[in-house]
Amino acid sequence: MDAADRPGRVIVGVDTGLAGLQALRVAVTEARVRGAALHAVRTWSPTPPPPGRPTGLPGRDLPPADPGPWHPQVLAAGDPDELAAVAVIVEAFADTIGGEPADLDVHLVVLPDAGGRVLVDYACRNDDLLVVGAARRSRWRRPWGGSTVRCCVTRAVCPVLVVPPPPLARGGSPRALLRELRREIDELAGPGPDG
Repeated sequence: MDAADRPGRVIVGVDTGLAGLQALRVAVTEARVRGAALHAVRTWSPTPPPPGRPTGLPGRDLPPADPGPWHPQVLAAGDPDELAAVAVIVEAFADTIGGEPADLDVHLVVLPDAGGRVLVDYACRNDDLLVVGAARRSRWRRPWGGSTVRCCVTRAVCPVLVVPPPPLARGGSPRALLRELRREIDELAGPGPDG
């Protein structure tokens, strides 16, 4: 297939928060609608090496122009931080849609560095779509959420889709949400064996 005929990629920053999982759902839908490959990207901060060991990172600072899937079995001899990042992506797919979608060309990408910069560098084509989740807005946060979202919105060369958190996460403090969730679970469970 000629590069001009190739559909763009849908690139999603994978995060385990409610907004991040919502962004993954939206990215899967967008990839299906567009007929594009889905690139699930997770960044990680490298663990500092023990004293006396070199500090340079292996040659995975930037992905190849069209990276292939990076599955856990490929990284079996890899860095523990890298393997943990892949496990987060796999878990996010399981929590969000029950596992990796079989009908899409899915690429699991783990890269060391700060989230925003990695996502902007990775989503380097005009026909890419970058999908990121916006954290719950508070009085002290800007409307776009954290620094990763801000970096993507201001520096990306492709369209950026900022996905708000699901309705449950939009209101109240985390403690209030937890109390409400426990109350709903208790109501669904009904009375216990004692009454």
